[in-house]
Amino acid sequence: RELPGKGPSLRGPVRRSARRDYAGPMDWALDYYTQQSRTFARARVTEAHRSIAARLDAWCRELPSCRRVLELGSGNGGTAAALAALGRDVWAVELNPADVALARQLAASAGPGAVHVVEGDFYEVAWPFRFDFVYYWDGFGIGSDDDQRRLLRRIGTEWLAPEGRALIDVFSPWRWRERHGETSVHAALDGSSWQRQVTFDDSCSRLVDTWSPLGSEGSSRSQTIRCYTLGGIIGLLEGTGLRVDRLLGMDGRVLGDPVREDAPSDYLAATNGFFALLAPDTASSAPESAPRP
Repeated sequence: RELPGKGPSLRGPVRRSARRDYAGPMDWALDYYTQQSRTFARARVTEAHRSIAARLDAWCRELPSCRRVLELGSGNGGTAAALAALGRDVWAVELNPADVALARQLAASAGPGAVHVVEGDFYEVAWPFRFDFVYYWDGFGIGSDDDQRRLLRRIGTEWLAPEGRALIDVFSPWRWRERHGETSVHAALDGSSWQRQVTFDDSCSRLVDTWSPLGSEGSSRSQTIRCYTLGGIIGLLEGTGLRVDRLLGMDGRVLGDPVREDAPSDYLAATNGFFALLAPDTASSAPESAPRP
């Protein structure tokens, strides 16, 4: 797993600096992801998309029913199309219009399941029904802790069916701290070269991924992602209507004691993140809405 990106790793630096404030998720995200899509993305389903879809489908098959799947931040729609090829009906929400256009191209030939592409902000979108499975792959951590809680609360109280599950792909701090200052060069669709630099801000546990054109005067662009420990994710869930079903490593192994977040296992410390498989919290007092027909 690499940094967020809906095609090859697409999402450039944060310095080890004094603590800084980061703008809300939509203050920079629309422009950043639109420009990244126009620079790097194609309407295609890759082997990486198929591999991700196979993992998601395995979690779906654990459920008594998995008729409807919701993808948050679908990018070019490759994963949604790959899930549809496995027979799932997917509602794919994406903010930026460039990726939406690519996703709709893929949706037109998807099957035997269907892909419904929705252009919009998933902090605002509403549904008349609930979903059996909700996933957010490669992007959780944009914005503040309050933004993450707001999204989790929507999943838990508005979108997830009573026996459903939600899968959150979480960036963790340990490996990104070690990767501080790492650079690489990537080719754009037009043949130009872009340098990518990863840096990590210890003061607020955020990575910043910055992309800069080489050999031209074009401007750089960056995304920033909040990284969480196991205990940090558990703490975010309070009052959201969700609870942890399982915490999983990137290879699918069940992780151990989440309280030992300052002393992660060698395995967890060497990977870029982990998965949080979440279930409705039936003991929560959070109000229910949007009943499933």
